[in-house]
Amino acid sequence: MISSSVSRAAGSIYGLACPLFFLILTPSLAAAEEWKSSGRTQYALFHSRYDADNFFAGAGSNSPTDHEINVRLMTGRRWEDRWDTVIHYSASAVSSDSIEAVRGSGAPPAMVGYRTPNDDEQLFNLASVVTDDGGNVRTHRLDRLSVGYSETAYVFRFGRHAVSWGNGVIFQPMDIFNPFSPTAIDKEYKSGDDMAYLQNLLASGNDVQTVLIPRRDITSGQLHADESSLAVKYRHTHGGADIDLLVARHYAENLAGFGFAADWKGAVIRGDLVNSRNNGKSILSGVTSINYSWVWGGYNMTGYAEYFRNGYGIIDGDYSALALSTNPALVSRISRGEVFTLGQDYLAAGMTIEWAPRWRLYPVLINNMSDGSWLTQWVASLDWKEDWTLLTGVNLPFGAKGTEYGGIEGTTPGEYIGGGKSLFLQIACYF
Repeated sequence: MISSSVSRAAGSIYGLACPLFFLILTPSLAAAEEWKSSGRTQYALFHSRYDADNFFAGAGSNSPTDHEINVRLMTGRRWEDRWDTVIHYSASAVSSDSIEAVRGSGAPPAMVGYRTPNDDEQLFNLASVVTDDGGNVRTHRLDRLSVGYSETAYVFRFGRHAVSWGNGVIFQPMDIFNPFSPTAIDKEYKSGDDMAYLQNLLASGNDVQTVLIPRRDITSGQLHADESSLAVKYRHTHGGADIDLLVARHYAENLAGFGFAADWKGAVIRGDLVNSRNNGKSILSGVTSINYSWVWGGYNMTGYAEYFRNGYGIIDGDYSALALSTNPALVSRISRGEVFTLGQDYLAAGMTIEWAPRWRLYPVLINNMSDGSWLTQWVASLDWKEDWTLLTGVNLPFGAKGTEYGGIEGTTPGEYIGGGKSLFLQIACYF
């Protein structure tokens, strides 16, 4: 049950959410052609196994099981053919042995990849933690809340929204706004940011996108330019090829990027290069891939191979706490959820196999070339019934102790972090 000590912020969120519930649950109050409402209920289970020398074994849970239920309610409306409103409300309940174990050891839940929704940096505080105790976390958030205006030549949107850039398949160095992890299971909805977005549609078919994300300083709560982002991306299309040019000021750093996607002998080649200025030095990150589709044995197949360079990564395989402390640029990007890898050079390969009209398989293999460790992920997707989907699979790491996927060294001698095998199940119902 929800505690009676829920904060004033939580009450304000509920105040915003109630009109949304009212519109969704009683659609007869609004004309059908004006309001469009939908939703998704999702249950996810993760079960992991760790060796006896792993951090989790020392924390008393070498075989943790995590459960999460998420409900997303969505509504939107267009009027006068030019204006529109989008509202998404998201509520989650987590019961996690992993979170309880790391919390009991004094470490933050982010150590196991869980980040509690937090709007302290955002322009508007539209998130609240209802319960955060042991392994139980209950949160809710307005993940989309924006108004848009569109003309023939441009589109403008203000409010909480999400933008995705970049041409990578697994890795996305050009997607600097809440990119998905390379091993993320649920990639249906990105976390939204409070922003002003403008897209200019040129007569040539090209376009210019501008994003301004004002952020607050965590300590003072005031809007601060060094925490904010201003980015402009130009896309040029010619002869079946797309070219992207990016310039940005992002967390007090200047970024410049180049991206491309083109057909080549029946395949698609694509990639991104992003150069950033950090402490007077240029740091280059990039990704390039090749995709190809074919039919084999009556099955539709799509395969890809990808190379990724993390310019902030560690090349010598030393991921100790001391080594990470000397690389604040990498640590800050990991903490912001922009980078998810520790090394510098990676190879990835994967396939999509349409096993049946409603059944797909997604094997993925990722290799850290800097330390020789591997991670393989096998995912099966089933459109189970009308409005029901099922995802299931396993993550299997391979590598010596001390490597990224074999388990990096912890602060205690002889103890390792990560490197566990895991299986997952996700069921979603749409309405």
